[in-house]
Amino acid sequence: MAALKRSDVSELVSFFSADAVWTDGPSGTYRGVDAITTEIESQVQLVPSLTVQVRNLVASAGTVMVELADTFETQGKSFDLEVVGVFEVDGNGRIARLRDYYDLNSLMDRIAAAFTSGT
Repeated sequence: MAALKRSDVSELVSFFSADAVWTDGPSGTYRGVDAITTEIESQVQLVPSLTVQVRNLVASAGTVMVELADTFETQGKSFDLEVVGVFEVDGNGRIARLRDYYDLNSLMDRIAAAFTSGT
């Protein structure tokens, strides 16, 4: 989670296995490290700073579930979003599957509010 604030694409991708699958909520599913790298690069360009606050964390065997409060900063504006992530970790400690759950309409509303309110 700390690596997200640094927005270092190489570091972020290093946490995934080569054949990982990432389902980014309603935004899409990315299969394999190349597709995941491309998507992370795209997101970092749009939102160069992301701070994550862990609200709840549950782990059992190779599965981790985490409830997050994400704060995004871009173009001098900030907005937040509640996200739940489910990570499946392989035997090498890398993310084999990641599913992020969030409300896309809420995200769009928060972005619009940030850019119209002067925050």
